[in-house]
Amino acid sequence: MITELRASKRYIDYLPIRVTAKDGVSGKIMAGPLSGRIIDVSTSGACLLMTQIMSNSYHIFHSTRENDSLSLQLQINLPPDIIDCNISARPIWLNLFRQDEIRAFKMGVEFLTNPDGKQIKQLMTAMARQQKKRAAWWSSQTIRRAKTLNFSLFTGR
Repeated sequence: MITELRASKRYIDYLPIRVTAKDGVSGKIMAGPLSGRIIDVSTSGACLLMTQIMSNSYHIFHSTRENDSLSLQLQINLPPDIIDCNISARPIWLNLFRQDEIRAFKMGVEFLTNPDGKQIKQLMTAMARQQKKRAAWWSSQTIRRAKTLNFSLFTGR
């Protein structure tokens, strides 16, 4: 049995984002923007799916974790009104994501914003509008590909 250890409930989603690494002291943009998707989110953090995690020689996970003054700026586009929401975050973990011929990275981030604050409430409210539809699409794509992969492994086709 797997016990859920997360501090807050996660919602499956598939939202487009832009990720920028920024120095909090100088305001200088260190890398980005890089495109990605939020594939699950809570009031305290999110899981990002990204095809690129380096910009020139800057690694947005490792380089940002090496210096406490650096953070990731997540610009989230929330449909249907396309509300731009900007949230500061810190990378927590990074894993390789492979599915069929898709190669990408999953990165867990912790929001640096108050989970009970206005910004997170705005994010959760805007997300709720079409969240079930987006979650169903993402889940169906993941399940369909997993079944195809299992079938091909089992049959050799």
